[in-house]
Amino acid sequence: MSGQEDIRAAFDAAGLQATDVALKKHNFLFRTGDQVKRMFFVRTGRLVMVRILESGQELVVQRADPGDLFAEASLFSDRYHCDAVGETDVRCTAYDKAAVLEALNDPAMAMLMLKAYSIQIRGLRNQIELRNIKRADDRVYSYLQSLPPDAKGWRDPHLSWKDISRTLGLSHEACYRALALLDKSKRIEREENRCRLI
Repeated sequence: MSGQEDIRAAFDAAGLQATDVALKKHNFLFRTGDQVKRMFFVRTGRLVMVRILESGQELVVQRADPGDLFAEASLFSDRYHCDAVGETDVRCTAYDKAAVLEALNDPAMAMLMLKAYSIQIRGLRNQIELRNIKRADDRVYSYLQSLPPDAKGWRDPHLSWKDISRTLGLSHEACYRALALLDKSKRIEREENRCRLI
């Protein structure tokens, strides 16, 4: 199990009250400024936490897939600082904030949460490194390098390129131009949504 699945299993074993939440695609789980009452574990679908910049561009702060914790950093805030929206239809388990904080008084539970945070921090560091790459084509190529290839060398992000562009801090137009340039310069081969490095 991943660190996040470990903490979810520990919450369930400790008998933390859980509520099932179903959310339709494009609907909000919470909005900026809402009071923090729960943290979530994604069971199916994909949730994104986005912040709207002054320019109007959406900045993806977190993307959560099945097996991921969501909004756990908000345990230590009174209000959410971002919007959470279903990128797809979503089913998740919600845990009461006060109950989670009480459970974290147990040292073993606290260590599991620390492990989950550590795994998440590694992913965020990788995202920051990618965003620091100046040229869009190099940023997209480096992103593709970070994906595990299948037996034939194809790398499938399992996301739309529009979603990937937000993760990389690019407009979707810049991301598509970068893909076209990588393809034209023979650095990648494209087939539908997947790519192979050349």
